[in-house]
Amino acid sequence: MSDIYCSYYTKNNNITSYMVSMINPTQSDHVLEPCGGDGMFVDALLQYHPNLKIDACDLDTSAVEIMKLKYSSINNVSIRETDTLTDSYFDEMSQFGYYDKIVGNPPYGGWQEYSRRAELKQKYNGFYVKETYSLFLLRCVSLLKAGGILSFIIPDTFLFLHNHKKLRKYLMENTLIKEIVIFPSKFFPGVSFGYSNLCIITVQKTEFMEYWYNNRFTVLQGLKSDEDLFLLSKKRRPNHLSAKHLLQGDVFDNQDHSFFISDEETNKKIVECKNTLADMANCVTGIYCGDNKRFMALTHISKKSLSDYLCVDKSMIDYSHNSNKPVNSPKKYIPIVKGSSSTSYYRTADEWLIDWTSPALHHYNNDKKARFQNSQYYFRKGIALPMVKSSKIRATILPGMVFDQSIVGIFPHDEKYLQYILAYLNSKVANKFIHTINPTANNSANYLKKLPFYIPTESELQTINRLVAAIIETQNVDNYQYEIDCFFENRM
Repeated sequence: MSDIYCSYYTKNNNITSYMVSMINPTQSDHVLEPCGGDGMFVDALLQYHPNLKIDACDLDTSAVEIMKLKYSSINNVSIRETDTLTDSYFDEMSQFGYYDKIVGNPPYGGWQEYSRRAELKQKYNGFYVKETYSLFLLRCVSLLKAGGILSFIIPDTFLFLHNHKKLRKYLMENTLIKEIVIFPSKFFPGVSFGYSNLCIITVQKTEFMEYWYNNRFTVLQGLKSDEDLFLLSKKRRPNHLSAKHLLQGDVFDNQDHSFFISDEETNKKIVECKNTLADMANCVTGIYCGDNKRFMALTHISKKSLSDYLCVDKSMIDYSHNSNKPVNSPKKYIPIVKGSSSTSYYRTADEWLIDWTSPALHHYNNDKKARFQNSQYYFRKGIALPMVKSSKIRATILPGMVFDQSIVGIFPHDEKYLQYILAYLNSKVANKFIHTINPTANNSANYLKKLPFYIPTESELQTINRLVAAIIETQNVDNYQYEIDCFFENRM
């Protein structure tokens, strides 16, 4: 791995063998490796056809020097030090397409300097530039000839994250997706993402809408080891793999062109539902103070990991404050909803506090790191849903308090639906929808808005409201959750 460029070099022969088999280079092909690293893909290509014409590029000087030395005696391999994303030679090639095949492992997960980000924003207008792997995919598809094939190993987040909507549209309209294989990042030496899997995507350049819209492709999941990729390279699919067959036009017609990779029934419910949570409520993220250790405090220290925070006396806390104006001295703090909850529907304790004095509020409104965002929703009654996802989503009542950026606040347009939406978010079916729409580790507001939603009759509303009221009053979820789950399962 190169720490400078966040490049994870491909050391796995099973991965390279599968990817090279997917592009299936012929003796006459001209092949590009746009981020050559230490040359593992070049090696795999040469094993496939020793006389292949190969261009390999890298931005890392040391990587280029290694490859030049390694392939110095092979005339059909050309090595060049350049930035694939901004290279002027590639600018010319991308206008009409140049390469027959492209294979690679573009860099991902690295911080982009603001000057670099500005340059990429100007060049790739409208595309997400914070993660360069998506720009490599965009760039290299443009470098393919019509009919050319590309295979990349990249994080699977481009399949569903809101920021990659434009990239998905570009892929849909310019390529035939051949196959996508999704697998844990641990298969890749030196890589372990908590927020996503890796995937290998193989596409073929096309220019005809009637071809891509009716193209059917396969998404494979459930790999037990990288040896499954070796079997796939030999056209032998292990029986334990899960295969989803998707129509490209259907993916294109999905909201934001997202890939919903779940069972067909769940996908159908998401796509065909007439209403979403966005039709019923505002979903927003809360405040970030810019320096938690300075402005956040606790009523008590419940965990050793919180020992660095200040623990304050109740005399400094204004529990009744309910506006964006500062508290009055000697009070300094107000309660804030922050982090996950151990229970659904209600929170057992609110231990977090935030400085709400005049100097603190000035900081939140003016400091570059701080975000006094969506402040019109502070102190309003709503629903709190933790940003960090768990296997079971736990939504709770937000009782007219300030909420932190670790919380998505959900505020119904009509308050009569508050308890109903709370019940829905805690249901098994909503949990499944959430994990299908966005399988990553975060529940951001943009994805919650896409949740399919059933608008109840007045009688149904009263039934659910009664069950939620009983849960909150008795603080016993188990006695009533089964009935709530059955209700939403039968209506969604």
